[in-house]
Amino acid sequence: MNIHPLRLTTALLLYSGDAPGGAPHYWQVHPIGIDKHGVPHLEAGQGMTQDCIEALCKKVLPSLVSNTGWIDKNLLAYGSGTSGPLVFFRPSMRRPIYFGRGAPLKSGVAPWPAMVMVASPGELSVYVVRGDQRPDLKTPLYCAPFYNVYYNHKVCIGQSKIPPNCTPSSIDGWSEAFYKSAFTHPNANNEDFLRQGTLEQLWGELLSGRRKRFPYAWLKPANKTLQQLLAEEDLYEPK
Repeated sequence: MNIHPLRLTTALLLYSGDAPGGAPHYWQVHPIGIDKHGVPHLEAGQGMTQDCIEALCKKVLPSLVSNTGWIDKNLLAYGSGTSGPLVFFRPSMRRPIYFGRGAPLKSGVAPWPAMVMVASPGELSVYVVRGDQRPDLKTPLYCAPFYNVYYNHKVCIGQSKIPPNCTPSSIDGWSEAFYKSAFTHPNANNEDFLRQGTLEQLWGELLSGRRKRFPYAWLKPANKTLQQLLAEEDLYEPK
């Protein structure tokens, strides 16, 4: 095994104020000098610039500042690094829906509503939006009427295979983890999702083919807009 010795080259000093209200932090970068006896010492420092911060991040956590390349048109917002949160849009579509053993419905093909999904490490939340246009900040959100979803919009992941991170490149992985999961049981009451009827009635009609479009009028509002959701996730700060 080849062992490469490490060499001390730079030190970062953080100055923190204790004034009421919280004084701003100040970082200073100091080169390390070595005297004739081989003893390291701090040399004159200078304030850390944004370029210096980016260079440091590229060294210790490349994924934090790496280019994402193609920006998915369904991407709505995402946090820094690999932990997200990742917020994205999925238009309505007609595709299979799978019901597990014990569910009172048989799997089949049905219209799915347009959705907004929020992925965090090991966790997924889902909402419904009306229409297939990319939602804007004022778009109201509705409760997602699915088995496996709790009253607080979080999904019981179960055995679904989810991506290891929450970066824009993982949108398809998070989407498919939800779309291809086996919906087995309700995790909340029908009235937590619906203005009328039951989840069984809703999906029974959609699977029967009697409804060609998803009946958004059945859904209860989530009592928040996309802007409010992003603010909850610390991804939007009103100006």
